[in-house]
Amino acid sequence: MVVWFLFGIILLLIAINDFLFFRIEDEPVFALFGLYVIACLFRELGNEDWIFTVSVAVIIFVITLILNRFDMIGGGDVKLLFPLILFSESKLYVFLMAVSVAGIVLALVYVLFSKRIFELRKKIIQKLMIIRKKRKKIFLLNIVLLSLSRITNRAAVLNYNVTNIWQQEIPYGIALSYGGFCVILENLLSR
Repeated sequence: MVVWFLFGIILLLIAINDFLFFRIEDEPVFALFGLYVIACLFRELGNEDWIFTVSVAVIIFVITLILNRFDMIGGGDVKLLFPLILFSESKLYVFLMAVSVAGIVLALVYVLFSKRIFELRKKIIQKLMIIRKKRKKIFLLNIVLLSLSRITNRAAVLNYNVTNIWQQEIPYGIALSYGGFCVILENLLSR
């Protein structure tokens, strides 16, 4: 139960970070790998056909890595997919369906409301920058703001410059995190 709680917290942090900065940092992804290993050691996960799960994860990783080379998927999404598939195990169909539906909805929302979303992101980022300057000892906020400490204002996309609405970035880490939450729910309901 603790594993699923920590898994959910990490997914929430990833989704917030991807929404605000269009980045998925390495640290939360490594934390997911570590959490998966711990879950397997304590028999929380890994009881099912783990060879099949790892094989599927590797195949999807290679496919998405190729898609990344053609700028069809972000590098952060590629690295996040691997541990999420490992956590999915026999619930892979739930994960893939949830990510597909959430990805479509997310893309539609970004196409229809891109300017409003940009303004919301800009306000949140500016407030977070002020908070970060005033108080540096807020642990959870520092984890969420990991990207803020590593990138500049320009890289945080604070200028709305989307000339073609169909070519804008979409933070699919949100859809991937949603798929992870569906796996959590499915695992908790199947107990």
